Amino acid sequence: MKLIIQIALGILLAYAVMGLGFLAFTAYLEHEAKMQIQEALMEVKAKQAIQLRNVQLSKQDKIEQRKQQIIAERNRKQRAIKKSEDEKFKQEAWLKIYKPRPDCETYTSDEHMVECVEYRSEQRRKFEAAYRKLNIN
Repeated sequence: MKLIIQIALGILLAYAVMGLGFLAFTAYLEHEAKMQIQEALMEVKAKQAIQLRNVQLSKQDKIEQRKQQIIAERNRKQRAIKKSEDEKFKQEAWLKIYKPRPDCETYTSDEHMVECVEYRSEQRRKFEAAYRKLNIN
């Protein structure tokens, strides 16, 4: 009887050791699975952070590009306004300086009209040259 009890206790002990081993192995597998899941989550979070950063950089780049476009457009408009004002000033200067020949108030012939137009053109060329020379432009 003692032998039967010893065998039964040995079997119970073996089952207990196997059960504990199974529990330890299951706990190890569970721990490894958790670690792999955490690593995968960290990798996903890192990818998301990189994507978010890229999106933010892209938005910032777009904002910066738009700012540059606005500045360039503003500068272009200011240059156009300045050029227009300069042209107006130049035209006013021309009108103040230019005095038509007295005989060109009324044309007597086609040849006379051509002479008057050529005179005006020549005076305009001289004015333009002097204007450029003075850098009033």
